[in-house]
Amino acid sequence: MFSVYHGGARENEKDFIDFSQSVNPYYPFFLKKYLKTSEINRYPYCEETYENMIRDKLALGEFGVVVGAGVTELLYMAFYMIKNYEEVIMFSHTYSENKRLAHLFNKKAFFIEKLVPDLNDIVLKRKTAYIVVNPDNPTGLYYDFLKKLANELDPLDSILIIDESFMPFTEHDNEYLKIENVVALRSFTKIFGIPGIRIGFAYGPKDKIEKMKEYRMPWSVGAYGCAALKGILNEGDAFLDKSLRKIKRERERFSRELHLKSDANYFLARVYDAKSVIKWLREKRILVRDCESFGLKDMIRFAVRKRNENNILLNALKDVQIANPF
Repeated sequence: MFSVYHGGARENEKDFIDFSQSVNPYYPFFLKKYLKTSEINRYPYCEETYENMIRDKLALGEFGVVVGAGVTELLYMAFYMIKNYEEVIMFSHTYSENKRLAHLFNKKAFFIEKLVPDLNDIVLKRKTAYIVVNPDNPTGLYYDFLKKLANELDPLDSILIIDESFMPFTEHDNEYLKIENVVALRSFTKIFGIPGIRIGFAYGPKDKIEKMKEYRMPWSVGAYGCAALKGILNEGDAFLDKSLRKIKRERERFSRELHLKSDANYFLARVYDAKSVIKWLREKRILVRDCESFGLKDMIRFAVRKRNENNILLNALKDVQIANPF
């Protein structure tokens, strides 16, 4: 059995301050009126409507769009899309579902072991799927070489799949790689702080997106997801503009005070004894991310939350020896 561990408070941890899940800490109150009108008495058929709205809103032109129950379902759909590719190449210290999916779909997986790879670390192979998280999880660093990588892979009939879940938290949130051998995945769950409602979308060449749709489970988004999509596409921009400015200020404060670096809404930090630090913080009712599932035993990851919550974590971390892992 290939099992993975994810962040987020469990049932008995609801009153903890949760820095282990990297989502927008501000609640999108505008969604309440949409969720109240969700039609749970009938099967939801909203995908095509909102796919067209996303395509128009983002000026994706002739490229295809598919919505799904969060980026994780979209990853399953993407692995089905590359079913004729025998090999996948991915970074070793990254989102564990990628490794799990390579196992489930019986792919020959090759891993780049360097914590922060650059273009020179990536071997170019024919008819191979490359999977990258950008900005990376858990490092939070943005890779600026992916367009060049995609262009080098194109004549090799290889494909690049990019998980852009955290891109809106960066300074690069308006970048969309509209290239014929690139499929990118984006999350509404994280940027709107609604992990309990699974919604996201992928964009890319029409033929590849249509292949992904073949694998989508019927009604996977659900009535609440459809209602949330309607609200997000109608009123989400103002909420993001306000909340992301606050998150950016707090990210810069973390960087200054802890001497850490991130382009996203979370930080990776090296500590002396991660398990002891996690346990000690948990006793203070603070949750941070155990990074063993990323293959990083001496590190923790923590998200940027609201200022008063961040004050509590920063005060606690004064008693912890922290180092920049890069």
